[in-house]
Amino acid sequence: MRQAIASRESRWWAFLASNDKYDEGRLDYDVRLLRQFYLARGYADITVDRVRGGLLPDRSGFAISFFVNEGIRYQVGTVSVASEISGVDTDELRQVIEFGDDKWYDVRALEQGLLDISSRLGSFGYAFVNVTPEIKTNPETATLDIAITIDKARRNFIERIEFVDNARTMDRVIRREFEIVEGDAYNQLKIDRSVRNVRNLGYFRDVKVATLQGSSPDQTITRVTVEEQSTGDFSIGLGYSSLDKSSVSFGINERNFLGTGRRASASISTSGAKTNFNLGLTEPYLLGRNLTGSFDVFNTKTKSDKTTINRTGFSLGVGFSAARDVFHRLDYELSQSKTTVSSTTATSITGEAGETRLRSSLNYVLSKDTRDNRFDPNEGYFLEMDETLAGFGGDVKFLRTKLSAAYYKPLLFKSVILGVSGKVGYVTGLGDKVTQSQRFNLGGRDVRGFGSGGIGPRDNGIV
Repeated sequence: MRQAIASRESRWWAFLASNDKYDEGRLDYDVRLLRQFYLARGYADITVDRVRGGLLPDRSGFAISFFVNEGIRYQVGTVSVASEISGVDTDELRQVIEFGDDKWYDVRALEQGLLDISSRLGSFGYAFVNVTPEIKTNPETATLDIAITIDKARRNFIERIEFVDNARTMDRVIRREFEIVEGDAYNQLKIDRSVRNVRNLGYFRDVKVATLQGSSPDQTITRVTVEEQSTGDFSIGLGYSSLDKSSVSFGINERNFLGTGRRASASISTSGAKTNFNLGLTEPYLLGRNLTGSFDVFNTKTKSDKTTINRTGFSLGVGFSAARDVFHRLDYELSQSKTTVSSTTATSITGEAGETRLRSSLNYVLSKDTRDNRFDPNEGYFLEMDETLAGFGGDVKFLRTKLSAAYYKPLLFKSVILGVSGKVGYVTGLGDKVTQSQRFNLGGRDVRGFGSGGIGPRDNGIV
């Protein structure tokens, strides 16, 4: 219980902390924290009668006492939902509230359930609905019953969508991420997905949405307040790591060029393991349509084990979203690579040692992404299939498949996030062996504890 409150006893080593100072406001906050602590563990009758702070006889500090009356610990008996809105499936809404297998009353589960019910009603077009719980305790059986009432409401329509505090980013950049427009029926699910789309742009530190009463009872105003963050960076640096050794980097990157949502970048970096040069431009709404176009020119030099691969070329790409949370992308790459091997004892043939190879390939990516935030996800999943076919001219022919997946689930009322991710790939040559520069490399940042290209078969020169 001492850990549940904000106040702390004086500790000599925590001389920079302020939570060991006597503060009446913090004591009121402690009372609320203690109530929340008990309400989350089944004690619906919990009361904190009073808090007393008295000066110690030697006047060295205050003694604080909390008087707590726990009461009975309750399990949830029945949960009922009554709606004054016709056509609402109350049985479906009742299933939204879950108290776990042990059925101990938890105010956090109740509050989350009420929010979920409001969101579900919002997806039906009801923006302003009063959802009220009534709790009846039965001390004799140590159970409690919850009766939820949904007041009468009317369907709403979007009168106006407002954007606030986007001093730099143009309104149209945010508006085109919305799945709902003025005049549409109110739909909380579409608004939530729209806000997620805006967050995923990466232009804003925070995005908040509020639903306000419009000019009439059946009209609403959706107000989106954003907090802009820096989207451009200029970097120059020196570094050292166990993977890349010493490194030098220089780069300019702007993800929201002039507030239009376009991305422009130029970067060069060199280290003991890798040298990169890249110049790129991305248009998120090509020709005013739901098409993402990109153009990149690149040069990379990668050292893996005793192999060095130098690649130079350019790529063109176009992508679009279809259905719900599904994204398609098609890229064309024209590049040439040269592979050199420093080992003189290997007996196998890489297929391109000391030679220059021309690659002409198409790449198709199909992905489904339901994560609430692609940069810092809390829930949702990500699935991706990446197919590359080389052989449209040139002298490199292969088919490469990569599958990626990630899953995130919030636990303990979103205080802990469980995340798991993985990748698998397969590459096969078309009429020839897969050459060295097109093979998979594991290690480095992908698998900690191994050097770049440190996982894979080894040729020791033994016949």
